[in-house]
Parts: sequence; C-alpha cells; structure tokens
Amino acid sequence: MLLDRSQFRDRQLTRADKLNWRFMLTLISAVVLLLAYGLPFFGLRVVSTTTKIQEQEPIVLQHGLLMRGQHMAHSRALRNGELQSIDMVTEPVSAAQSSGLAWLGRSLAAPERWAYVSFVLALLIPLAAAVLALILVFKSWTRRTGIASGLIPAALMLSIMATGALVLAWGHLFDFSTYLLTLAPQGMLPQVGFWIALGAALAMTFGIWSLRYETQKALLNWWALPGLVALIIWLLTRARPYPYLEIWNFISDGILVTLRIVVISYGLILLVSLLGGLGRISQNRVIYAISSLYVEIVRGIPLLVQLLFIWFALPSLFRMLGEAALRMPQLGPVGQWFGDLRLSEYTAAVLGLTICYGAYGAEIFRAGISSIPKGQMEAARSLG
Repeated sequence: MLLDRSQFRDRQLTRADKLNWRFMLTLISAVVLLLAYGLPFFGLRVVSTTTKIQEQEPIVLQHGLLMRGQHMAHSRALRNGELQSIDMVTEPVSAAQSSGLAWLGRSLAAPERWAYVSFVLALLIPLAAAVLALILVFKSWTRRTGIASGLIPAALMLSIMATGALVLAWGHLFDFSTYLLTLAPQGMLPQVGFWIALGAALAMTFGIWSLRYETQKALLNWWALPGLVALIIWLLTRARPYPYLEIWNFISDGILVTLRIVVISYGLILLVSLLGGLGRISQNRVIYAISSLYVEIVRGIPLLVQLLFIWFALPSLFRMLGEAALRMPQLGPVGQWFGDLRLSEYTAAVLGLTICYGAYGAEIFRAGISSIPKGQMEAARSLG
C-alpha cells in the first residue's frame, strides 16, 4: 500500500503504512551509513612535503594526522609562477586504523585536536544525520496517529549536510588542493567504506525528502542563510587559502572582539533602555526630565562622535576633576583616583555603545508601553 502527499499526517499508521518504501529506505540507509563507518575510509596519510621554489630554499613541512599548511605554501608559489615541484612522502594506513570511526577517534585523541575540528565535524555530521533519521522512523512507528512530522525538516537538512560533509572530510586528506590530489591520485582516493557511506547518505536524503509533504513546517529555517555564508567562507579559506586564509587570519581577532563587545553591550543596552523608557513615562517630573534630556541629547549625536569623545575627551575631563579635587585636602584620595582613571579600549567601546543605543532603546520601550490601550492597562493593573 503506497500513500502519497499528506495521508500519513492525521491518521493511525497501519502495518502496511509502516512498511512503506519511504520509511524502509530511510531506515535501511541510516543503518548502512552507521555500519559503513566500521569499514575502511582513507588508506593513505601524507607524512611530509617538500616544496621546491625557484631561487629559494625548499619548504619542508612535517604533517601529523592530516596535511596542513601545504596548500597555502604552494599557492603563494603558484601565484608568482615560481613553483618547481612538490615531493610528498606518504605512508599507508593499516586496515584497523583506516575506518571512519578510527579516523574520528584518532582526530579526537591527537595533541593538536583543535586543528582537526572541521575534519571531526565532517565525520560527525553523517553519524548525527543517521541517528536522527532512525529516531524519525521509530517515533513515527510508535506514535498512535500520524508520523513525527516535526523531525522531518531537521532530519532533511542534516541528511543533506551529511552528503557534503563526507566529501569535505575527504578533502582534508589532500588539504583541499586538486594540485596535491594529482600527485598521488590512486592513493588519495577513498576506500569502500567511504563510498558506501556516501551512497547511504544520498539514499537517506531521498527517503526523507519523499516525506517532505507530511509536515507543515518550513524545510528551511532562518539559520540556513548564516550557516551557508559560514560554509562559503570556510571553503574559500580551505580551497583558496591564498589570499582568503590570510584575510581571515587578519580579521579573525577583530571579529572575536566585536562579538564580545556586542554580547556584553546588548545586556547593558537592554537595562539602560528599560530604565530610560520607564523614566520617559514616569509621573515624577525630575525622573521624566532627566530621562528626556538623556534621550533627546544622545539621539542627536552620532555614535562615532560619542566614541571619539569617550576615548579622547573623557580622560581630560577626569584629569580636570582630579586636579580640582586635589585642591581640597578632604578629597585628596578621590582626586588621585580621578587623576589615575583611564578607560581601556574595550571598556570605552562598551560604554559608548551602551550610552548611544540605550537612548534609542528607551524610545522603543516608551512607545511599546504607551501603545497599550488604556482599557487593557487598567485591566492589567486591576489584576495585579
């Protein structure tokens, strides 16, 4: 008995429904994918490389579990037309150490494990996709009515990613360089376990894709776009390390600092915005005046001007206050503290963002509270 479209969604599944080809294909391919990780994946490892460049000293790189840095070295030489040759020393990997699980275990146990994060993720994603596919099938079989339709979008996205992840895992073996792949094309080719896993991942994707009409949820969520952008950036740094990896290394520290500032500033901005918004609707004239003065003045000054003022002018203001306090004997410690006060770059940035966007947020809170109808406000207050 074959069911199409959404006939599974709102009725109890019979034995024939559970043996439907879509369920069986998803189940069998997920099991085969898991079992394939016990078979040989990659049977060759690059030990060292020697890059010979015209009129320069050869670049000799020793590699650990995976080749790293070689693509960057010869990409620069190829760009300048100076590359003469690349000599690779390889060694075979024993059958016990060549399976997908063995590669995964050695990557996690390697001293430089952080260098293999992308390789580990590429091997873990297919496993996670297979496990989620199995959960989808078994939850659908054990439910009284309908299938576990809520799992279909996540299972579909993860199964699609599994196919690409396996290919990316293979790319780590030759540092994502087709030039290096041509130096040892036979040895670099994946072995039987990889091809079985890749075929199972494709079959599993097709099986889950055939269930797409059984869910009312969107198959693509908002995080798909930033995930795709991150993947493209990562592929550029691996497939074209020169110059994209150099660019990434140059801006990566700035990205981390920016994210830290954003996270901390956001919490402070919410607090300042809430206090400012409540002050703007306060019946107390002093609180209302202070809040309104802060909002109106700060909103009229560009953010860059505020940041420049905090970094360049605020230290001079602190120094003037310190000198004034030092003239009074009873305020000597306070004056010394103001005279020595210096904001770090990080603190100045957080303070500037908090002050600027706190004013904008205060108006958002004020407008949101003021937009509540009078009847609803009175009803809420009467209910406490």
